[in-house]
Amino acid sequence: SLGETAAHNTAALIWFPALDWRFFATLGVACCGVLLGRWLRLPSGALLGPMILGAALHSTGTLMLQTPEWILALAYAFIGWSVGLSFTRPIFLLAIRTLPHMMASIVGLMVLCGGMAYGVTLLLPVDILTAYLATSPGGLDSIAVIAAGSNVDMAFVIAMQTLRLFSTLLFSPVLSRYISRHTALNAT
Repeated sequence: SLGETAAHNTAALIWFPALDWRFFATLGVACCGVLLGRWLRLPSGALLGPMILGAALHSTGTLMLQTPEWILALAYAFIGWSVGLSFTRPIFLLAIRTLPHMMASIVGLMVLCGGMAYGVTLLLPVDILTAYLATSPGGLDSIAVIAAGSNVDMAFVIAMQTLRLFSTLLFSPVLSRYISRHTALNAT
């Protein structure tokens, strides 16, 4: 498996492959997944619907999804623009004022993730960069971009990040209600 991953990562990158029916089926899965996620009222249904539907079809061997490099590059560009364009002057000034606290938190989080990554390498046969990306916090989209540009076990990183995303989506509402209830009780 590791040899296949290394061979895949060193293959020549083809930006504009020949598109076949799988590309249009992938677009259909994305659109149907968004509708299904909203219809089922999943938290973050527009993200989770296509992810669940695509994973189910791919893992059962029903459909091999096709995402050409040019569409991935466009998606990464839109993600970057959406993050960059959301900065306003008040947000920038707030970030400058809180910079020392943010830097301390970032360093602490990096050390914590590094420790967890080291623990993962002791338990599983993965390299330290793969384990670090798998345990890093942040958006699944940004971790996927970093992992795609690195020589890591992409499947492991995405699986761990997806597990973290699902755990957050499942347990956050429960924890929020619990904290809200106990905060209200303590305030009275």
